[in-house]
Amino acid sequence: MVSKEFVDKKTEEIKKELLSIERPGMKELVEYMERKGFFTAPASTRFHGCFRGGLLIHSYFLYIQFMKHCQSYKLEFPKESMLICAFGHDLCKAGAYIEAGPGRYKWNNYNGKGHATLSLDRLKKFIELKPEEEAIIKYHMGMYGTTEFGGARGEYSIKELVDAYNNVKLAKLFYFCDDMSTQFLEKE
Repeated sequence: MVSKEFVDKKTEEIKKELLSIERPGMKELVEYMERKGFFTAPASTRFHGCFRGGLLIHSYFLYIQFMKHCQSYKLEFPKESMLICAFGHDLCKAGAYIEAGPGRYKWNNYNGKGHATLSLDRLKKFIELKPEEEAIIKYHMGMYGTTEFGGARGEYSIKELVDAYNNVKLAKLFYFCDDMSTQFLEKE
């Protein structure tokens, strides 16, 4: 399990990184993240990152993987965009869960919007996203976000996903890094 000290240390590091982004609304976005409990929220109710600070740690591992792969493939993508995508892709989960016992969480509420759509809505209240950032966040669930796979919670068709992956190659890489983070990097 990740210690409270580690979560607190990463919280301060990440807040500093986010606040270094010179984009109108960043300060207000970070304040919102604090108010909504982003830095202490779990990443899920029973899967990856189901612990205090799990959402932050998941986003951190995703950011590290995405940055390493971009560097290794010599892909040019601004650091500020990497930070916004990594720490904004699951913003919908801030405030979404409540503790249901030691190390257990349950849904606090569900507003009916899709996972990525709600994250994008929240981000756009504070900052303007670049088209590539928006596509990366929208399609970060890969096939799991499709109407064919996700049913009523699906946010796009497989055709839209394929088109997005063909037009914004970083969207596919981001999905891969997100999945790697949940499957391999967050294990105790």
